[in-house]
Amino acid sequence: MSTVLATTSGRRLPEPERASGIAQLVGGELHGEDLTILAVAAVHEAEASDLAYLDRGAPGRAGVLLARAAIPGRSVIVVDDPLSAMCLVLNALLPEESFVGCVHPGASVSPDAILDPGVVIGAGCVVGAGTHIFPNVVLYPRTKIGRNCRIHAGTVIGADGFRYHATQTGPLKVPHVMGVEIGDDVEIGANCTIDRGFLSNTTLGDGCKLDNMVHIGHNCALGKYVVIAAQTGVSGSCTIGDGAQIGGQVGVADHTTIGAGARIGAQSGLHGEIPAGETWLGTPALPISIMRRVYAMTKDLPAMWRSWAN
Repeated sequence: MSTVLATTSGRRLPEPERASGIAQLVGGELHGEDLTILAVAAVHEAEASDLAYLDRGAPGRAGVLLARAAIPGRSVIVVDDPLSAMCLVLNALLPEESFVGCVHPGASVSPDAILDPGVVIGAGCVVGAGTHIFPNVVLYPRTKIGRNCRIHAGTVIGADGFRYHATQTGPLKVPHVMGVEIGDDVEIGANCTIDRGFLSNTTLGDGCKLDNMVHIGHNCALGKYVVIAAQTGVSGSCTIGDGAQIGGQVGVADHTTIGAGARIGAQSGLHGEIPAGETWLGTPALPISIMRRVYAMTKDLPAMWRSWAN
């Protein structure tokens, strides 16, 4: 007899699924209670009715885990490759939705929003009051946009995130089943791309401003009032604090953290952690006090080389 647990935090499944059924689907072995699963979620966010996969780190509070080994007192489906198993579950139970016409009947668009010609809005999208969406914008399913936003022409929000898992048979596409959440008073320039999340949402806080041709990768979390200039690319799973300012043509490596109020100079390359309130620039980026000295010495390098060579 299965047990149904009440809470969920991730993407809800169309129908409840038993852990034993998931084990059969992925060819794994169930250890522990045969719980009923209501949703899938990231392991650090999962609740008692969620299925999550455990690659490393703490097992969290998920009701059922896909993992390489059993955990005493937990419901665990033991598999050789937990991420591959999760991909199999997602593809089987949460297939990608198709677009239906210009505005999907399952979308919720405020009567006070303005939709210009060529706008396409997918299932489960929400568009708030006073928001203006310019021509040829595409909102993939489960994109939520707040009030008084401006989304300029050609922008695509909610496309699949870019992640492939290495397997013995080649790269396995990781399906991204969550969405994008955008706050109020956000402006997004022309031809920007914002990818949806894997097992949690990509988020932009209130008052963010993106210039043209900015890319935000899957599972990024931007705070309030973040400003990003044109042609900057932010890789997946980055965190950008409130009020941060990023110049044009900046490249941000995955899992980078940029602190609140930090300022990043144009054409910088970032990775790791940028402290709050500091100004960094260069590739690889360094604090401005250091980079000024580096730049000052650069013009002297030919003379230094000739002196050393002689």
